[in-house]
Amino acid sequence: MGPARASELGRFLVIDPLARRLLGVAEHALGRSLLDPLARTGEEYDEHTQIAFVLASLALAERAEREHGLVPVAVGGASFGERAAVVRAGALPLADLVRLVDAVASREREYFETAHQDLVSQFIVRTPEPALGGILDGIGHELSGRFDDEVHLVTLRESDLDEFVRRVRVAGGYALTTMRPAAHAKVLGGLRDRLAEEVFGGFGFADPVLPIVSDQDGEPVRTGDEAASLLLESTVNAVRLPGLVHRFARLGVGRVLVAGPDHLLHRLPGLTSAFTLLRAGLRDTLKPKPRPRLPEAVAA
Repeated sequence: MGPARASELGRFLVIDPLARRLLGVAEHALGRSLLDPLARTGEEYDEHTQIAFVLASLALAERAEREHGLVPVAVGGASFGERAAVVRAGALPLADLVRLVDAVASREREYFETAHQDLVSQFIVRTPEPALGGILDGIGHELSGRFDDEVHLVTLRESDLDEFVRRVRVAGGYALTTMRPAAHAKVLGGLRDRLAEEVFGGFGFADPVLPIVSDQDGEPVRTGDEAASLLLESTVNAVRLPGLVHRFARLGVGRVLVAGPDHLLHRLPGLTSAFTLLRAGLRDTLKPKPRPRLPEAVAA
């Protein structure tokens, strides 16, 4: 999930016909308006923005599939994108996913009122993995995401953030979004256990109709239990996008549609060098992104 303004998402859900239909499903599931909170919220990752992100991603993917005759052979999502992937794969109806996200966000808010308030997760780019060791020397941290060779998500104490960002810049890198609260970290095991006990047991996941590829280890997700585990374990497991890329390649994928609000995925060299990327964002028509180096084994 890239940074997406709540007001921008709200406008899209009203203007786009496919999104309006999904909005109706979501608001019926919630029993309340989704648009009203989107107009008021200043939080980037509250439950209303998270739900709107799923709706927008699904609507954009559906439109692209219809207009360009795309027939997906597998789906995957990074971080919050897993949720849209689980719905598109048929493992959970949209109405149930909306209720699940609403419940998860509520428990997260309660959890972080008393726990781990000192932690943040920081995106950094143009920072080669070998350089991370020196940058993080003496800083307690977890690697919460590896999106490409030079794109990472690091969880650390907020008191160390300024020094960490300074070191990243000295090494020639850039610091992007700071996530508050932290995400995808083993230290959040208490939250994961609470979600397992209080939320996930109330939802029944079906076996996916389309294979889902995990963004945590690159493995196919083929059963309902595995789809539920994918969402739950995302709380504590790091995003490892190269594993997903490699699995897509092994499946013979030649084109990848990046659907939804995104400022990162369509720019990653690991994706652009392996596949022809088609982008369907809030402000885009579907645009192919050329692949400069396509391995023969991946071509389809």
